[in-house]
Amino acid sequence: MSDEPTLSEIQNRIRELLGRATLLRSRGERREALQLAQQAVDLDEKSWEAYELMGDLYLDMGRGEQALDSYRRARKINESRGVLEEKIGRAALARAARQRATTMSEAVLDGMAQSDTVKRKPGLAALLSLIIPGLGQLYNGEVIKGFIMAALFIALFGLSTVAVRASIAASPISPQGALYGPQIDFVGILSALFSGISAVWVVLLLVLWIYSIGDAGIRASKSMTSDSTGLV
Repeated sequence: MSDEPTLSEIQNRIRELLGRATLLRSRGERREALQLAQQAVDLDEKSWEAYELMGDLYLDMGRGEQALDSYRRARKINESRGVLEEKIGRAALARAARQRATTMSEAVLDGMAQSDTVKRKPGLAALLSLIIPGLGQLYNGEVIKGFIMAALFIALFGLSTVAVRASIAASPISPQGALYGPQIDFVGILSALFSGISAVWVVLLLVLWIYSIGDAGIRASKSMTSDSTGLV
């Protein structure tokens, strides 16, 4: 007697593998399910059910290229299964979306690499950060750092303003102010700036401002002395 499995035994084994793979897919265990589907294909290369399931799994994983190939293999074997046309279209869209994402990522990385070799003017970079912290970093091409510094500046400026106004409002009215009406009390404003909680925000604001100016100028000066590779 031959030890080779019969066609019926092979078909039963394939159904078992695909059933387990479908169950694993429902649990989110797609890689394990993909291995079982591949085993089914190894048993019978004409199993369109196995190829279709592999396409579904690849599509779930965002791998449009492999999904498209699997669906096309399934359609070649079973041309009468109309749902495969829809799945092929979805896989083609997923592949195109992934290709666009890859192209955009490469363009961004290429742009970042090129920005490192652009010559920046240290004086202009420092002046921009003097106006608003973060502007000099944006000028230097450090977009994330620039936005973070600008956001911190706005937050600290707002906290400092609120704290100073609260401190001035809580201060007693001077006799001169009571007699002649409200006046600008510069001494009171300076006192409010550097006393209590407002002093903390003001100091942090000044530190950020000074750091932004110095950092922008230094980064720009490095670009002036870099070679063609962007390395100092």
